[in-house]
Amino acid sequence: MIQMRCLALFLLIAGSLRAQVTCVPVFPTVQDDVTIFYNATQGNGALAGVGPVYAHMGLITDKSQTPNDWKYVVTAWGVANAASAMTLEAPNLWKKTINIASFFQVPPGEQVLKLAFVFRNANGSIVGRAADGSDMFYDVYPVNGPLKTRFVRPAEPFLSPSAGQMLPVEAAASKPANLTLFDNGTLVASGSGLSLATSLAAAPGLHAIKFCAESTGELDSAVFQYLVPGPQPIQDPPPGTELGIQYLSDTAVRLSLYAPLKQSVYVLGDFNDWQLNPDFQMKRNIAANLWWIEIGGLQPGQAYRFQYAVDGIRIADPLSTLVLDPGNDAFIPPLTFPNLPTYPTGRTNGIVSVLQTAQPAFEWTATGYQRPAKEHLVIYELLLRDFIARHDFKTLVDTLDYLQRLGVNAIELMPVNEFGGNQSWGYNPSFHKAVDKYYGTADDLRRLVDACHHRQMAVLLDVVYNHTTDESPHARLYWDAANNRPAANNPWLNPTPRHDFNVFNDYNHESPATRAYVKNTLAYLVREFRVDGFRFDLSKGFTQKQTIGNVGAWGQYDASRVAILKEYADFIWNIDPDNIITLEHFADNSEEKELAEYGMLLWGNAWGGYKEAALGYAFGSNTSMNAVDYKKRNWSAPHLIGYMESHDEERIIYECKTFGNATNPDHNVRLLPVALRRKEALQHLLYTIPGPKLMWQFGELGYDFPINYCPNGTINNSCRVDPKPIRWDYLQDPSRRRLYDVTAALLHLRQQLPVFRSGDYTANIASGPLRTVNLHHAPTSQRAFVMVNLNTVPATTFQSLPATGWWYEYYTGDSLFVGSTAPVPFQLGAADYRIYTNMKLPVPSIGTPLSAPSLQDGPIEGVTVYPNPAVDQAWADIHLRRPTRIVITAVDAAGRVVYRADQGSLDAGDYRLELPTTDWPPGMYFIQVDSGDARVVRKLVR
Repeated sequence: MIQMRCLALFLLIAGSLRAQVTCVPVFPTVQDDVTIFYNATQGNGALAGVGPVYAHMGLITDKSQTPNDWKYVVTAWGVANAASAMTLEAPNLWKKTINIASFFQVPPGEQVLKLAFVFRNANGSIVGRAADGSDMFYDVYPVNGPLKTRFVRPAEPFLSPSAGQMLPVEAAASKPANLTLFDNGTLVASGSGLSLATSLAAAPGLHAIKFCAESTGELDSAVFQYLVPGPQPIQDPPPGTELGIQYLSDTAVRLSLYAPLKQSVYVLGDFNDWQLNPDFQMKRNIAANLWWIEIGGLQPGQAYRFQYAVDGIRIADPLSTLVLDPGNDAFIPPLTFPNLPTYPTGRTNGIVSVLQTAQPAFEWTATGYQRPAKEHLVIYELLLRDFIARHDFKTLVDTLDYLQRLGVNAIELMPVNEFGGNQSWGYNPSFHKAVDKYYGTADDLRRLVDACHHRQMAVLLDVVYNHTTDESPHARLYWDAANNRPAANNPWLNPTPRHDFNVFNDYNHESPATRAYVKNTLAYLVREFRVDGFRFDLSKGFTQKQTIGNVGAWGQYDASRVAILKEYADFIWNIDPDNIITLEHFADNSEEKELAEYGMLLWGNAWGGYKEAALGYAFGSNTSMNAVDYKKRNWSAPHLIGYMESHDEERIIYECKTFGNATNPDHNVRLLPVALRRKEALQHLLYTIPGPKLMWQFGELGYDFPINYCPNGTINNSCRVDPKPIRWDYLQDPSRRRLYDVTAALLHLRQQLPVFRSGDYTANIASGPLRTVNLHHAPTSQRAFVMVNLNTVPATTFQSLPATGWWYEYYTGDSLFVGSTAPVPFQLGAADYRIYTNMKLPVPSIGTPLSAPSLQDGPIEGVTVYPNPAVDQAWADIHLRRPTRIVITAVDAAGRVVYRADQGSLDAGDYRLELPTTDWPPGMYFIQVDSGDARVVRKLVR
């Protein structure tokens, strides 16, 4: 009898399947042989009429970190092999039979929760996904589990049919049971066994179709809803209506959504028990592009979760200031975001918006703040995730004293608006108005800005308006599922990108809808957070010129792009006249010059020249640093942000240690102290040149983990945006601390003396081992002269100081009287530098530099760490040339000290030092042996 029912259910599914993925049995367990059916006409429909079809498959288990964290993927993408091949069962209906446990080799004790699928043609150029472009999943059930029910048809939990349309309904139970089907509580079908099928004529109004199964005292049910919208309410909203969430009082809000060409929009959320209710159908304006509704009776101060159902598609409000994510919020610690509203699991799916009336106003406390002039900025660019272990705004406030001592007067936060996932650089934005919860609350960001203003430091936000991810309502609301891209009628997004460097979905900035959205979010950030400025990521992408395949054409002068950027700048300056607008542009000089002289700042990337000079080989045109000098570009305004490193470039110290000139044993660039000394010298050819400057986090300490460093200690291009070790222990290294001290001394000198902000200067920084900067500030009669020897050997140089009289060297206080402007000799060591001023200044406190001989001839001759990999015990064998004090430290890949032992003073000879690795978690460790004036580092895998 049961076999007959199983056969009947199989025929029912195979013969009339319309859901994108269905399985037989309908309720598979990990032990079952399961036949997977894929209907290529459903979902995004991309594989309709295509054959053969291959299944890319994995599992979601209790070990998965997110709902999309696939495990045990045994199929290979783009490979036409038996593991992924499917069989054609009927036109556009493909099947594959596997045993879940054996096919995926699931370890004993691990609980399988879902099967995960993406389908493709042989080479993977055509991909079948869900209708919204996401992966597809099918539940796996416990062996001998309780009675379960589900709808086989329809596959979606909500439908919006037209009146009279026939709706095929098929439902199944996991055990033989008495089966009933209800429409709004009225019985419409009944039976017994494992399945029930019927058809319903869609009637006006909201309908809950409930399927119930009862078997030997067990009861389970499944529900889907359909709604035939009533008459369309057409009415313009009240004057002053704003898009998004508009608070009318402590108990009422107005919600407004821009969505042209849509037929019906409903609000569902906590205030209507997440039910599609005719009372929450939004009104449409006369122009048929705006939907709005007023909701009253709200509890003051209570958080309400909600979504819009737009023609059946559920989205969050694009202008949300707080959203909930079912896949990632669980991994945000309460310490970072206290009292985060819970996701309404089981009530909906996708991103959810949050509104809250009667929110307390933030109390700003900084008084007397004067924003640094944009021409004088020294910007510290940082990624919260890789700068402080707590990765939150609150902890960064506690770190501001460090940055203030360094001498920077602005911090630039890499994107902090809501982005996909948690571990990210932030250049995958989804909601531009919402602060990403991984970094803390909106008030925490306000407190950070307030604390910076107390220290006379500006705060700049890196914002990404070139593109948005598939999670964005702008993408979901108008989506071409068959081609897995924005639809042709999308008001905001281009169906295909306009330039080669686009990622995700390309915004069309010539569209009024896009410009209105950008302005709305920018105004919110300026008014609500008092940020001092913005860095527009990939601003050259704000173009509608089609330059795919022609990168050169992309950078050519673009009048439309210039007009768009000026419009955004004017909009911001109308709110905050001194707001700092920065562009990562890299376009034709004529375009950048026009934007700079309009008042914007442009990024000036000189990494290549500084890096090649740091390596210490030849000093030709490839070592030019002119890219940081606005006068070399014939600009009248000092609006070029010069830098040698940003988040996008390989770390110069890593380059030196890996590729540096090692021919001179007294100045081996591959040794860390020498590399650090060369960066000291290079900074004098950057920060002494007038105009704004930028440094990347930990650059002042010589950060030397490569940009493609992986969490497991390897180096791979795919790890570029992965977390990097946080190395505050660098401050304990004398040579790194000296670099910090020199940087701070130089930056404070720059801020102290007007001569370093003067337009009267000459920078000879294009070629040759000897480079100079000559500065004059007529109003104060201040003069400064900088000279740097970039060579790897000492040099004698003859230089003419620009004026007679007394000159004073900044770092030593040495005085020099010049009776004429005739050249005089100066002795400069390798990577040596001087700053002479015509006024005597306090000598800065800077540690003694460490050079190559301190390692080569120092007390530590050799260090060997073994066994490697280690299990429960490891040792470090060291040989000392002479007596010295030794400290041995173990640091994990995240920069945390896991072991430290002061061995005290040791005589010359051989020593074996124990490393108690038993309790160390598996991973990569750095074993540091320090003698006060030298350090040797070895890697150890546990």
